[in-house]
Amino acid sequence: MKHAVRLTGALLLALAVSTITIRAQVPYSQGPVTRVVLISIIPGHSDAFFADLKKNVVPLWEAEKSAGLILDYSLFLNQTTSAPNDWDIGYTLTYKNMAALDGLPDKVYEIRMKHYGSRDDEQRVIDKRIENAKVVTSSLLRGITLR
Repeated sequence: MKHAVRLTGALLLALAVSTITIRAQVPYSQGPVTRVVLISIIPGHSDAFFADLKKNVVPLWEAEKSAGLILDYSLFLNQTTSAPNDWDIGYTLTYKNMAALDGLPDKVYEIRMKHYGSRDDEQRVIDKRIENAKVVTSSLLRGITLR
């Protein structure tokens, strides 16, 4: 009798574990993580915005890519403006996975200081940048592959 009770208990435990495991499986595998940022350029400030992008932002992304902190980046323009406050330009930064975001500010600090020279110099560039454009939205997306 005790043997039957133990066997029944073991079977119920195995069934419970297999049910939990089946529910935990998802129909996709997780892929890279992409930050998508959409920006509205202040009217009349396009030249200054693009000059800053070329001089300061893209070189930082290139350095981050060379250091293995990002997989890639891309820029794109909005071709179908639907409202006066719509975005004009966007960019993506692609990371290997969510773990790549852990401690990222500390990892890019040295790259930023090498580019700008000091925090004060960096802040002056940022202060000028916000005169040229504003962020409309920023999203973090996870790529998936269906199984």
